[in-house]
Formats: sequence, structure tokens, C-alpha cells
Amino acid sequence: MEKRYDILAVGDVNIDLIFSGISHLPQFGAEVIAEGVSQHLGGCTANFAVFCARLGERVAFVSHVGRDQAGEFLLGELQRHGVVTEYVTYDEKLPTGITVSLSRQEDRAFVTYLGTIDSVRAEDVPDELLADSRHLHIGSYFIQSRLREGIGRLLERAKRAGLTISLDTGYDPAQKWDAGIGEILKQVDVFLPNELEAINISGVEDVEKAALALARAASVVVVKLGGKGCLAVRGEEVVRVPAFSVDVVDTTCCGDAFNAGFLRSWLRGKDIEHCLKEGNAAGAIVAGSPGNSADRLSVEAVESLAGTAQAAQTGR
Repeated sequence: MEKRYDILAVGDVNIDLIFSGISHLPQFGAEVIAEGVSQHLGGCTANFAVFCARLGERVAFVSHVGRDQAGEFLLGELQRHGVVTEYVTYDEKLPTGITVSLSRQEDRAFVTYLGTIDSVRAEDVPDELLADSRHLHIGSYFIQSRLREGIGRLLERAKRAGLTISLDTGYDPAQKWDAGIGEILKQVDVFLPNELEAINISGVEDVEKAALALARAASVVVVKLGGKGCLAVRGEEVVRVPAFSVDVVDTTCCGDAFNAGFLRSWLRGKDIEHCLKEGNAAGAIVAGSPGNSADRLSVEAVESLAGTAQAAQTGR
């Protein structure tokens, strides 16, 4: 039976206020100058949802926003990019969350006010929505304590409904790198950490060995390595793909774009190397401007850039 949605995304949405082009992080009592500032839709899961919609996927999103100007802005941005917001509801008590991103070419740092970010619950996902979706993606696992409370049951419900599952934990502000993640990974088809997250969650300092350790639970582990590209592990198979050479403006949303590019290809049954190349391509395109630069992203742009890597590899 044809499903209404290719991807069901459950998780965080917030305002991203991005200060770009800073030379270094400020110390308390000191000040640094940013070259630019901009406001965008943000949140690991919301970014992913928008990027997937830009890549032609039919996407439903479950989240909360505050009944405030920021919430209205976020709903408008989600809808503008084609994400179904029927299941994004207002929280009458909490304001919309906000993240301040301090960004330079090499990396970024975040300060987050949670607000509605930590108000989503597993019970917000109705059975009929699961039944109407092909794939479930959850982002920002560590900062969503209320969602974590019922996430095991949510994943069980999703599996019973026939969905495949992907997970991106994001950074753990508590730096405990646990919160039951070991058991959760056993139900995950594609786990999408970055290098720092993979090493800390596994407790293994070598990134490839860390991915192999995590792959004892999750079916496929994909590790984002920034300027070094990415790697994937399935069982004992390890596949590495280098990054594209691009002029980087901001890395804030690159991992979320990578997730969208990879999973679009994976859901179409492509081999792992092809999926990695399309993930890298999506991340590279978004790196060219500040914040959630979804307007830059398209199927044609991703396939064209990924195709240059294939042509170089085959000598064409």
C-alpha cells in the first residue's frame, strides 16, 4: 500500500541566530566581532526535515513551538519548504527554543535555550501517522529528555508498523554520552553521529574502531568527519568517502544536510558508497552560506556534485 509520507521526522525545532565569521570564541569579560549575523529555522530534526523536502521527499514533522512570533516564523519556514506541519503543535506554556551559533569556517559552538525543544513526547506521534510513513528519523536525542522517556516504545511501534529508523543524537550537553543509547541503537537501522559523538558514545578513541563497535548494535553506522569526509560501517565492512573541496562559510547545518542526502539515497536502495557521496554533496552545498540555506539544495545540485566524485573515481 502506498504510504503518504516517505519520512516522518520527530524532534526539535528552534530559532538559529548565527554569528558568522568570528576569529575565536569569546572569553568571559571579553568581546569578539562577527562578520555577519542572520536568523534561520534551526534544530537538528527540523533542518533534516526541510532538507529532505527540498530533495523531493514527502515529509511530515512532529514537534512543538511556542505561541509566539518565533513559533510563527518557524511554521512559515517549514511550510515554505514543503514540510507537512499538521503535527507541529503549540505549547501554551513554553516559549519557542533558540540557539545562538558562533561560527567560523573550521567549526562552530552553540548556546541553547531549550524552551519548547524539550517538550516533545513519544505520545505526540499517533499510530495512524506511523502507519502512513515509510521511515522514522529522530534527531537531537540527548537534549530531548521528555522524548527519551518513551522513545523505546515509539521505536517498537514504528517497527511494528514496518518503518525503518534513523537516529542522530547530536551533542550531549551533560557529557555523559549514555541516556540509554546502547539499548536504543539495537532498534536503529541507520545511526548518524559525527566523529566526536561516535567516539564519546562508544568510548573508543579511534573513529573507525568506534564505528565498528557501534555497528554491533545499529545495522548501519555512518560517521560524519567534517573536512575529512565520512565513513560507514555495516557489519565488518568499512567504506570511506572524502569530502568535497568547497568554500566553507558556515558548518552549522551541514550534518543535517548530510543526513538528508544520505537517507534519500539509502531509501532508494543505493549502495553505501553512493549514499555517502550524496550525503557529502548535500553537506557541501549547504556549507556555502550561513545557517539553514535550504534554498541552495535540490536533487539536481546534489546529484551533479556527487556525480563529479563518481567521474573522478572512474577517470571520466
